Amino acid sequence: MARLSFLILLVGVLGLPSPVWAQHMTTVQNRQFQVKYEVPAHWSVTHQRTDSVEVLRYHNPDDNTVLWVGQLRGRHASLRPAKALQRLLRHLGATRHEEHNVSSHGLDFLESTGTCFVNGQEVRYDARVTTSQRHVLVVYVYATTASFATQARLLHHVLESIAPLQGK
Repeated sequence: MARLSFLILLVGVLGLPSPVWAQHMTTVQNRQFQVKYEVPAHWSVTHQRTDSVEVLRYHNPDDNTVLWVGQLRGRHASLRPAKALQRLLRHLGATRHEEHNVSSHGLDFLESTGTCFVNGQEVRYDARVTTSQRHVLVVYVYATTASFATQARLLHHVLESIAPLQGK
């Protein structure tokens, strides 16, 4: 009986999704934004630049989980974090959200969590905005509802890994 219980336990453990620490993470040191953070090594990255923001977009192979790390620029660079977050939420089409303050690694963020629509599909997001090194830093992750449910620990880990670069 003990052997059967052990086998059931073993099958149950092996069937669980890999924990965050079992995935190979890459540490990004972004000198332009003066932050560092971790992302899964197998995620692709693209660079986007507009008149209002410069963004690095990381996404998983299925493109159903995305991390944006960006900095406001041009006339938007002087926005207060609350105003920047409000504009971001409007741009995302956020439907239901709550805002709160969160501190991580010495950075004080205004954070919003909720749902929005991306390409006509409802997604779950966490967005953070702060002023760092006299720049407005915008970070957010979003994922389909199904992907967010299975990747919540990973996404939380990625958000919590954001820290200022030490020694320029």
